[in-house]
Amino acid sequence: MSRKFAIITREAFEEFMEQYKAKTSIRSVEGEIVYRIPLQNDLAIWVYSTINPISGESREKGEDAIRTVLMYKNSKAVMKESKTLRTKNWAKNLQDKIDDLQERTTEHRCPWGHPLVKRKGRGGKGSFYGCAIFPDCKYIYKGEKRLSDVYDPKNIPPRVK
Repeated sequence: MSRKFAIITREAFEEFMEQYKAKTSIRSVEGEIVYRIPLQNDLAIWVYSTINPISGESREKGEDAIRTVLMYKNSKAVMKESKTLRTKNWAKNLQDKIDDLQERTTEHRCPWGHPLVKRKGRGGKGSFYGCAIFPDCKYIYKGEKRLSDVYDPKNIPPRVK
């Protein structure tokens, strides 16, 4: 079964992004507009749109798909969702991926002050809270005390690379 790819205009994409209050748009090295959705704890969702800023339309079919990445301090990729194909259902599919990343963020931090995010276990089995800067910080919350009491401001954070 072949998929019907849709041309997405910049206007349509920006109208979709308004619901998330995407504050800035920048150009990536691939020549597309990247939207950032600010979240708590220095986290943001970056949406790589495939929209060419010059033509105002998505790239040709087969030339990539919409990518969604959870970023920490706008420099460290924490996790990413599978690509969103540019089909007629692109908006609903992208909304589901953005909502999933938003639900994985927490207000809590590891003992060194980095955000905790909800991660999925190996093979999709279970979930746990782990540090957003893994593998630089391998902290995993194991229920040893209340999650709100985990952060200790006296600890020095590991250096982020």
